[in-house]
Amino acid sequence: MKRSIKSVIQIAAVLTIASTALTFVDKQSVLAATHAKKTIKVGINSPSKVDQGVWELVKKNAAKDNLSIKLVTFTDFNQPNQALNEGNLDANAYQHYAFLKNWNKAHHATLTAVGETTLGPGRLYSDKYQSVKEIPTGATVAVANDPTNEARALFLLKAAGLVELKSGVASPTAKDVLSSSKVKIKELAADQTLASLHSVDAAVISATFVQAAHKDPNSAIYVWTANNKETHQWVNIIAAQKKDKNKWYIKALVKAYHQKNVGDYINKNEKGASIAAWKGAPKPEKATSDTK
Repeated sequence: MKRSIKSVIQIAAVLTIASTALTFVDKQSVLAATHAKKTIKVGINSPSKVDQGVWELVKKNAAKDNLSIKLVTFTDFNQPNQALNEGNLDANAYQHYAFLKNWNKAHHATLTAVGETTLGPGRLYSDKYQSVKEIPTGATVAVANDPTNEARALFLLKAAGLVELKSGVASPTAKDVLSSSKVKIKELAADQTLASLHSVDAAVISATFVQAAHKDPNSAIYVWTANNKETHQWVNIIAAQKKDKNKWYIKALVKAYHQKNVGDYINKNEKGASIAAWKGAPKPEKATSDTK
């Protein structure tokens, strides 16, 4: 009798385990069916070798969630958003919050940020001076003349103690620089700021042009790394159509980018030109400072 009871208990246990296993398999099957393999198109802008390495890691991470990423390369700063807005892309990753905000306003669009990627610290360069303290009163500093980059450059110069700005202006231009400022501002096309170093005292230059010219970003005389309420608008992002922001493949794309291996690769290989900037991203081993 005892043996019979024991046998019944053993059989019941086996059936329970089998039932649980089947339930797990069923759930996994449903999950797999829900997220069948999908290929998405992501727009990027003229990727550097480091960018290419970043996206190779993102692709491998995404594959674990049954997601395949096809990169579409553009050569200007308007086409990736236009293509996304028209539905020819599923997402893009090349701009910061400020650029997207201005683009949406100008094109009556509703593209939205779905995840953060990197932050390129603002940098001031000079061929004449070794530090900000050496820059004399009345010196001329070149800045890019497009709205988002000019505003960022002026905030950098304010942080460096070189200019004073009208209070309460979110996106200042040269017109908002007070006459009491230490230096004068020269507005130039962004792609001319690097070449201007031979004729001005200093220039705020985008990392895009610094990298293209193979100039060492660590040669900057001032580095502005602040990521606060004022400067957060310049954190780079992944963007998608508003209607797609909660789609599983968009979330999987962001998840794939926000992995430690991606952050570590960015911090190691960008050499300070950009740092991983999403919440919880690994910190660069060599911290940059606001002065040199």
